[in-house]
Amino acid sequence: MQARRLDESGDLVTRGTMFLAGREAIAQTIVTRLKLFLGEYFRDVTDGTPWFQQILGKPENLNAVEAILRNRIARTQGVVRLLSFAMQYDLDARALSVQSRVLTTYGEADVQFSSLTV
Repeated sequence: MQARRLDESGDLVTRGTMFLAGREAIAQTIVTRLKLFLGEYFRDVTDGTPWFQQILGKPENLNAVEAILRNRIARTQGVVRLLSFAMQYDLDARALSVQSRVLTTYGEADVQFSSLTV
C-alpha cells in the first residue's frame, strides 16, 4: 500500500519524501478514515465516521462509540486485526482520543488519534 504523506496539520507534503508505504501508509489511512465525517466524501456518501449522527455531543453509550471506532479501524484496507484499543473521553475538556495497535499485512503499527473536540 502507498499513500500521499500528510504533515502534522493534515496538508499534503510537497517536498522531500512525498509518499508513505507499508504500515506507515496504513496507519495514516486509519487516522484519515477516522477523521472523515459520514457523508463528507462526494463519491461515496455512505462512507465515513458517524461523528454528527452518533458520537459528537454527549454520547449516551460510550461502548457503542468504542464499537464504531473499533470497526472503522478494523475495516481499513491492509489491517489484518486490531491488537489493542484504548479510548479516552474527557467530558470536561470535550476531547476524545484513541490509541490502538494493529496488525497490518506489513507488520504491527501504532495509531494515535486525538484532540477531537466533541
